[in-house]
Amino acid sequence: YTDTAAGREDEWIPIRPGTDAALVAGLAHVLITEDLVDQPFLDKYCVGYDEKTLPANAPKNSHYKAYILGQGDDGIEKTPQWAAKITGIPADKIIKLAREIGSAKPAYISQGWGPQRHSNGEQTARAIAMLPILTGNVGISGGNTGAREGNYDIPFE
Repeated sequence: YTDTAAGREDEWIPIRPGTDAALVAGLAHVLITEDLVDQPFLDKYCVGYDEKTLPANAPKNSHYKAYILGQGDDGIEKTPQWAAKITGIPADKIIKLAREIGSAKPAYISQGWGPQRHSNGEQTARAIAMLPILTGNVGISGGNTGAREGNYDIPFE
C-alpha cells in the first residue's frame, strides 16, 4: 500500500504468499457491498460483472458479482473474514484497504512482478486487474489496468 499524497510507503501489509487472489476477492466484497464500485463504468465497459451485463446464453449467477457474494456455483461468500483466514491479513485491515481503494480517484493498482510467478499465477493477475476495473480507474490519468509498472496492457489475453 502506498500513500500517494505523501509519496512514500505508509503501511506494509504482509500476505501469505500465493493468496493475492483471495485478498482481491475480500476487497471486492467490501467494494460491492458498500457501493464503492464505479457502476457507470462497469455498465458501459464491462461484460459479466453482474446479471445485466452477462451474455444472454450465460448461466444464471455466473457473473463476477455473484461469485464474490457467494451466489455462484461454489456458494462461498468472499467476505473479508473469509479472505483473512486464507491470506493471514486481519479482516479489519482488508476492510480499511478496500475503503481506501474505493474512495481514491485515481487509484493506481499495480501487481508488481511476483504474484503471477507461481502455479496458476495467471488467475492472480486476472484477480488483481479487477480492482481498477471495479473502481473505474482504467483509462484515466493516474489510473492503471492492474498490470505491472511500465506495462499498460491488460496482463492476460
